[in-house]
Amino acid sequence: MGGVFINYRRVDRDHEAVVRELYERIERYFGEDQVFLDSASLVPGRRFPDMLKERVADCEVLLAVVHAGWADTRDATGARRLDDKDDWVRREIELALECGRTVVPVLLDGATMPREEELPESVREFASWQAERLYRDRLHADLPRLIAVLESKVAPTWQPIPAPVSRGVRPGRWLGAGTVVSAVAVLLGVPAVPWGDGWVGTDDLPFTLWAAFWSCLVMAAVLASVGLVCSPLGRSVNSWEREMHTVKYRTYIRYTWPVGGVFVVALVVGGLSIQGGTGLVGPFFVVLCVLIGVGRGTFTAIRLHRRDKDLWARWPQSLPVPVTRPEVRRAAARLDLRTSQWLRPLSRAQREKAAWELADIGRALAGMREEAERSRSAWLRQDHPWLSSLYVLWLTLTGALLLTTGFAYRAAGLGTARIHVALAVVALIGAALSLTTMELAYRRQRRLRTDVVREIAERTDLLAERVAALSSPARTRPAGPVPRTEELGEPD
Repeated sequence: MGGVFINYRRVDRDHEAVVRELYERIERYFGEDQVFLDSASLVPGRRFPDMLKERVADCEVLLAVVHAGWADTRDATGARRLDDKDDWVRREIELALECGRTVVPVLLDGATMPREEELPESVREFASWQAERLYRDRLHADLPRLIAVLESKVAPTWQPIPAPVSRGVRPGRWLGAGTVVSAVAVLLGVPAVPWGDGWVGTDDLPFTLWAAFWSCLVMAAVLASVGLVCSPLGRSVNSWEREMHTVKYRTYIRYTWPVGGVFVVALVVGGLSIQGGTGLVGPFFVVLCVLIGVGRGTFTAIRLHRRDKDLWARWPQSLPVPVTRPEVRRAAARLDLRTSQWLRPLSRAQREKAAWELADIGRALAGMREEAERSRSAWLRQDHPWLSSLYVLWLTLTGALLLTTGFAYRAAGLGTARIHVALAVVALIGAALSLTTMELAYRRQRRLRTDVVREIAERTDLLAERVAALSSPARTRPAGPVPRTEELGEPD
């Protein structure tokens, strides 16, 4: 459990009121389970000697409140209380010293530290600890300095925020079964459709053959697009993305939406111009698209603003599984920004949270490294199940169209070996285009993941070194608790 144990002697009500206020301030800052005061923390039904020993042995810091005349306080018989081996103030300090706990004497008002010769042999080490001073009439100014001292040893209660809910359920075996059934249905159903024989005896080619040719052309266009992304131009885009991934989500949208907006408008206007005279339908359609885009963009900006604010204020938050490249880059960028604003020495909470977030980023990188080593089939099943299913059906449809064409030529008495070989070559070309597209995309995702792992690993190593350097004690004592950067707005 750890935390702070407040050791004090009951003198009078005013003294106990000061101790109580000290407890409440520490409790508000570090959390209820991080501070122990006998009058507030003892649990009914347990032997208080056992509980006191347990909490002293478990604490990280023992605060010993020293009032004027503390060392010479006497009981009703006139005996000095510190000389009594059963005196709880003495026993708690003894146990803390034996367990190697940090002891902070708190001098109240004009109290002075006792000399070694004034203390029993078992607690003489107490006189050598550096003390803090509190004045009753200025607790609001003195307590922040004491809390700043405690921060290096005690962390406020915190728990990492769970990762966001999964962005959707991946399809399982039912998608594979559905794909197989659909492919068989296409392969058997397309040739059974009556396509007509009006082309027989003319120079026209069957509609099914034209459709197969266009299908292969579209596959070639997709391959060209993927190849363009893998070219040096694509690497420039990746470099630009690498920089944009480190900014806030809202900033990313603000700088990238014009590209998509121009593309959509150009597509709509181009499509309408091809159709020719559309009257009022064309302008109305363009305006409708613009309004939908503006509404969608506004909603996205508001949602991302809230998400950015939440990720900055409530930290650390677990990265989702699986993690994307923008998410892991943004997590490293946020930690870099936080630590750049921290001052030495770091509080224990800062050290623990930074270490936890570095470990979480490390876990995410390990997962990304495993993803980069997946087989091609595992990559398709896990990352692109719907796309791979669509490609299988697309290839099946193309093959079914070519098979229908072969049956049509054969029924017309024109099914020569040359035609059948040509149809088989077209089918092989379609399959080669699809496999090449898949191979290029597979190699690209491996390269991108590997680059991210190497890039973020180097960055987190530097962040770990920064945290270690900031954790060393400062030459001057802190005047107040460490400022919490999450209370301020996150810069871009």
